[in-house]
Amino acid sequence: MVSEHFSRHEFGCRCNCKFEAVDVELINILEKVRKNFGGIAINITNACRCLEHNKDVGSKDTSQHIKGMAVDFWIKDINPESIAMYLEQLLPDRGGIGIYDDFVHCDVRSTRARWNNRSK
Repeated sequence: MVSEHFSRHEFGCRCNCKFEAVDVELINILEKVRKNFGGIAINITNACRCLEHNKDVGSKDTSQHIKGMAVDFWIKDINPESIAMYLEQLLPDRGGIGIYDDFVHCDVRSTRARWNNRSK
């Protein structure tokens, strides 16, 4: 376990290469998100990626995922906009927050980035 509610394995690359990097600040943010939404489990769909898997999913070589500094996740019965609004309170001047149809992207980069990739 890397924190009270998360194991290192949850952050592992989905290609099963055993790459499992995760930034401590990112874990702390996820713990705060979980607490804010009443302790409901966070479902991680994507976290760190090895360079090969990152390329396979069409992401840039500058992706925060390859540094273990990004996570895509969802929370049952909580809409992505609500999660993003809370993340904005935690990372008002930096970090990446992206809203998608079924999940939110969060990263702990030193600069500020925001995007909305919803199709609806």
